[in-house]
Amino acid sequence: MAEPGNTAVTWAERMELLKDSAQQRVLNAPMPPAAMEQLLVDGKADALGRFEGSPVRYMDRWWRGDELGWVALDEAASARLDLHAERYRAATAAITPEEEHLEADAALPSVQPEAGAA
Repeated sequence: MAEPGNTAVTWAERMELLKDSAQQRVLNAPMPPAAMEQLLVDGKADALGRFEGSPVRYMDRWWRGDELGWVALDEAASARLDLHAERYRAATAAITPEEEHLEADAALPSVQPEAGAA
């Protein structure tokens, strides 16, 4: 029973708080390089490009590699990098010959649409 003046917290709200707490722990600790590599291989994380030091997007944040492993950027830095990433991809697409696009695409794992997706 909730104390007077305290609103009762539902089970769903508690689960959401736990999820947020766990996510913050992940975002605040460096990730080992092998773990990020596996996320990239599994398609759960996306690298901006195919160059050394390329930032990686995972859990709605951009991550950068350093001597400790992979470190998540804060929300503001991730938002700025989203803009630059969009520009980078557009510029790369504009200057890369079609043959290179096809070769690069062939090296990527195929993406299967989810059932029912249009």
